[in-house]
Amino acid sequence: MKTYGILCFVLALAMFAAPVAVLDLGDFSFAAAREVLFGEENETAETEETAAGDSETVAVLQAASGNVVEMDTVEYLVGCVACEMSAEAEPEALKAQAVAAYTNVQRLKADPDSTLAGADISDDPARHQGYLDEAARHEKWGDKYDAYNEKITEAVNAVRGQTLTCDGAYITAAYCALCPGRTESAANIWGGEVPYLQSVTSPGDRLSPDYTETTALSADEFREKTAADAEIVLGDDPSVWLADTQYSENETGVVTSVTVGGKTMTGQKLRTLLSLRSPAFTVEYADGQFTFTCTGNGHLVGMSQYGADYMARQGSTYEEILAHYYPGTTLSGA
Repeated sequence: MKTYGILCFVLALAMFAAPVAVLDLGDFSFAAAREVLFGEENETAETEETAAGDSETVAVLQAASGNVVEMDTVEYLVGCVACEMSAEAEPEALKAQAVAAYTNVQRLKADPDSTLAGADISDDPARHQGYLDEAARHEKWGDKYDAYNEKITEAVNAVRGQTLTCDGAYITAAYCALCPGRTESAANIWGGEVPYLQSVTSPGDRLSPDYTETTALSADEFREKTAADAEIVLGDDPSVWLADTQYSENETGVVTSVTVGGKTMTGQKLRTLLSLRSPAFTVEYADGQFTFTCTGNGHLVGMSQYGADYMARQGSTYEEILAHYYPGTTLSGA
């Protein structure tokens, strides 16, 4: 009888051990065993994962005050997306923007900038990417605050923790407001080849009511703005101040080279000097005035925000949007 009892105990132990043996013991937990044996969800693991995500923060250098503020990453991303993209954009486009913004944060965290006074990123959109706090979002949206804030928060949470990488490293997720029907390569704007920042189609941008913009500058205004570059020497005849304009082979209308007062520079450099809307422009001089017609809005590299929204309206997912504008990258954390 005693032998029978021992045999029953051994058999029972074997029945329990058999399913446990299929578990990866390197990640063994009793909660995981309960899920395999009894079909219970691993609530502890989910809770711990959520708690870890909730604790993630980002230190932001405020350009206006010079202060460094540490904030919850979700709040930062909501404020960043609110600043960088229209809240009326489609949810899939907002998700794509959130992934791009978070990727830039992670890239900077991985390679800290010593000029940021200990911060991870600046809220200066001219340097990194913008951010609007709750009060600024209230001011921007007025009585639509609740709806817009909820919409963007949902988009941020839907892609929480997702980043874009290339060859195992976080990418520079560049983006612009609007492009001329194609984005431009990083090489033609910043002078350096980047495999995932190539010229790609963005046909929806041509439908934007803001597709082009005209800027008029008098000869005196032109002289004043270019005075910031001491190598530019302007003579008495404004009609010869600009010469030898070369355009991108990508058919974006981007000026890749132009001679200004004897100095050759990129269209992006001249855009900065003259505060033009984009480096894709044509120019005419008549009656003492330069008239620049710019196409697109921004540096024109990476994801077009207008184009992303157009793709979303045509049914594209945020994954498809990101794969289109950042070819060759991997979406991690999805």
